[in-house]
Amino acid sequence: MVLHRIHQQILRSHHLFEPLSEEQMEELMGNSQLLNIDKGAPLFLQGEPASSFYFIISGSVKVYRLAADGQEKVFDVINARQTVAEAMLLTDSADYSACAEALEPTQLYRLPSNVYLHLLQNNNRLAFALLGRLSGRMQQRLNEIETLSLKNATHRVVRYLLNQLGQCQESVTSFNLPMAKQLIAGHLSIQPETFSRVIRRLADEQVISQSGRQINILNRFRLEQFE
Repeated sequence: MVLHRIHQQILRSHHLFEPLSEEQMEELMGNSQLLNIDKGAPLFLQGEPASSFYFIISGSVKVYRLAADGQEKVFDVINARQTVAEAMLLTDSADYSACAEALEPTQLYRLPSNVYLHLLQNNNRLAFALLGRLSGRMQQRLNEIETLSLKNATHRVVRYLLNQLGQCQESVTSFNLPMAKQLIAGHLSIQPETFSRVIRRLADEQVISQSGRQINILNRFRLEQFE
């Protein structure tokens, strides 16, 4: 595959690809596919053979599982310039442990796991880059487990809003929710109605204001006290 120059720059900016030599990059991309998928299209399903991982050029993907009662539990929403299912590279399981689906029209590369693992065996920098990526993901999941296990729904929503605000520049007090409330509620393991009630309560208390997906933090100190 001949890489588009912009795509090559985007891939090279990611720490899982930056350590590759030109020859290694050519070997990996020569066995990869550039896909354009529609909203709602699956990347993979739980239980399917985990033969590939993905790099998103544009768009976004949700990673989720279906509970026994059919309820969808969203683990993550992965946006442009991030990888999907790279954790499967170092697991004993030969199958995907969750499902992945495009949240919007999405362009991404499907990368062969076996080729990347071959390169990993011959590149120490690449191995450390992957371990660093997985360690960061693990810490994020541990923080989520603590929040979901020990705190109530209000805490979960407040912590989520503060995390979103923390990703903005210091002087910014407003942001757009990155996904629909149903998906956020699933991510926080609460019902969409509960999420809406907490948001309304915060708005009634004049801690925040909301317009569509836009959230404006009116009083950060009081928001932190809701925890």
